[in-house]
Amino acid sequence: MDPVRTRAIVRVTAAAVALGLVVAGCGKDDEKSSSTTSTSTSTSTSTTTAAATTGAEASTPAGTPNYASLLVKPADIPQVGNTPWAGDAPKTTLTPPPPDVSQTYTSGTDAINISVIISDDPAQAATGLTGAANSVPSQVTGSPVALPAVTPDANVTIGTSLDGKSAMAALLFTVDRTVVVAIFSSAPGDLNPVPQDFVEAVGKAQVAAIQQNLPNLK
Repeated sequence: MDPVRTRAIVRVTAAAVALGLVVAGCGKDDEKSSSTTSTSTSTSTSTTTAAATTGAEASTPAGTPNYASLLVKPADIPQVGNTPWAGDAPKTTLTPPPPDVSQTYTSGTDAINISVIISDDPAQAATGLTGAANSVPSQVTGSPVALPAVTPDANVTIGTSLDGKSAMAALLFTVDRTVVVAIFSSAPGDLNPVPQDFVEAVGKAQVAAIQQNLPNLK
């Protein structure tokens, strides 16, 4: 990737497509997976998704835990270039279980998509992580590499999109009873690898957010 901009960044369209691996890996139904993919056909998706998310959150039942608190804050993501990271409205999905919350972070035309799946216990989270890991090859080329600086079970696959048009990476790990999937990609035509140190920094920030806020959901 561009060494000047340190672009471990994701186009909104690529992030939305890649997020399908979360659905496949954690037992979400095919309808949701299809919906996720179909809404990623253009860069205008970010606006549409934000609007849909607002509506989804408005209908969240009273008393639902604040799952969005598990997501890393945009200010905690290392800044790239001159534009600070900003996050769209988090989207919480309660059915089918387990619940999950996701958010797209943007800096200019670039973005990172993070999804946190909240399992019943660490054992269920470990099973979900395996399922997500098995789905990565259908989204990202490359071989998984352990990233223990994030968590003991963290791994990252750094490669390209299947069509070879952009650099791409997938970071997966668990924290207690949660599964985290973070998708990174570059703009079309940029095949410089996603920097592993940036992926690690984002992963550590996400771990800290979960460790701080997950106890409040129990």
